[in-house]
Amino acid sequence: MNLMKEIVNFVAGQYFQHKELLITLGIGGACGLIAQMIAPGKGLGIVPTIVIGIIGCYAGKFFLVEYITFVDNKMLKEFIAGIGATTVLMVVLNVLRLAEPKHKDKTKWRNNA
Repeated sequence: MNLMKEIVNFVAGQYFQHKELLITLGIGGACGLIAQMIAPGKGLGIVPTIVIGIIGCYAGKFFLVEYITFVDNKMLKEFIAGIGATTVLMVVLNVLRLAEPKHKDKTKWRNNA
């Protein structure tokens, strides 16, 4: 029983030490999914979308949060800034992906070529 209590205390301590990081990762994943719906172009897949959302959330947290003045809640400001930054990242990535040649087959390994 003492071991269980130590494990619970360790997990709770780690959560409270890294709470801001966990919240940013969660908000970043949601921002990535929402930005994928907003941004035009082909999808990237679920994992790259969430990773780009996390990157966009960090970028929005550092560059855009102080410019959002119509909301007082810190988490809502971070969410709005994350969606904005992630949408910009998605648009830029979709534009860069359009620069690839249309005839480039990314699945040559499937065709034994």
